[in-house]
Amino acid sequence: MATLTEKVALVTGGAQGIGYAIGSTLARHGARLVLADMNADGCRAAQEQLRSAGAQVVAVAGNVAVVQDVEAMVGAAITAFGRLDILVNNAGGSAQTPLRIEDVTEEHFDRVMAWNVRGTFFCSKAALPHLKARGGSIINMASISGRGGTELVSPQYSAAKAAIIGMTRNLARHLGPHGIRVNAIAPGFIKSSPRVEAIWRTRNEAEVLKTVPLGRRGEMDDIAQAALYLASEASGYVTGAVLDVNGGFFAL
Repeated sequence: MATLTEKVALVTGGAQGIGYAIGSTLARHGARLVLADMNADGCRAAQEQLRSAGAQVVAVAGNVAVVQDVEAMVGAAITAFGRLDILVNNAGGSAQTPLRIEDVTEEHFDRVMAWNVRGTFFCSKAALPHLKARGGSIINMASISGRGGTELVSPQYSAAKAAIIGMTRNLARHLGPHGIRVNAIAPGFIKSSPRVEAIWRTRNEAEVLKTVPLGRRGEMDDIAQAALYLASEASGYVTGAVLDVNGGFFAL
C-alpha cells in the first residue's frame, strides 16, 4: 500500500469533484493536506468534512490564475506544515465557456487558458523552491481532449490541456535533476461535477461509450488512485509521463 506519511500535499481545485477525491485519498494514506479553491464556502466545507474523518487539512480560497493567490496557497502549506512535497495542479476546466467555435469570445478563450495553463505554470513555479528542498512530485491534470479531439468540449479547452501535456514533459526535463518528478493524468469520461453531468444529459451516452472498450464511464476514485500512485514512491522512477485513465479510449 502506498504511504504518504508526513508528506504535505497541495491540491488546487480541491473543494469538490475530482480535486476533493484526490485530496481525501492522499489524506487517507497519510498526507497532510492543503486544499485550495476559488469557492471559499466549498473549501471550508471540504476542510471540515476531511477533519471530521481525521485528516490534517487547511483550506485556502484563491484563484490559480492570480499569482498573488498562488503564492498564498503555497505559503499556507509552509505556514501550517513547514514543507511541501506534492503539488496537484487540478484546478482548471472550462466552466461557462461555449462549445461552438462561433460563440467563443476573447474573454472565454483567455479564461480557459488562464485557469488551466497559467495556473499550472505559476503554481509549479511557486512550489519549486520548497520541492527542491527534498524532492517531490508535481501532478498536472490533462485530459483525453488534450490527447485527441472530442466534441464534448470546446477547442480552447483541448488546446489548454494539450499545452499542459507539453508543459509536463518540459518541466520533467528541467526538474528531474532536482529530484522532482512531474507527471500528468489525462482523464477520460469521468462521472464528476453537476456541470459535467449536465453536458452528458445533452449527449447519447450509449453512443459515446461505444468508443470506450470497457464500456462505461470512470469514477472520480479512478483518478484519485492514479494521483496516489504518482504522488507516492511507487512511481519513483516515473517522470514526464501522461497517465491515460480512459477505459481504453485510445486502444480503438
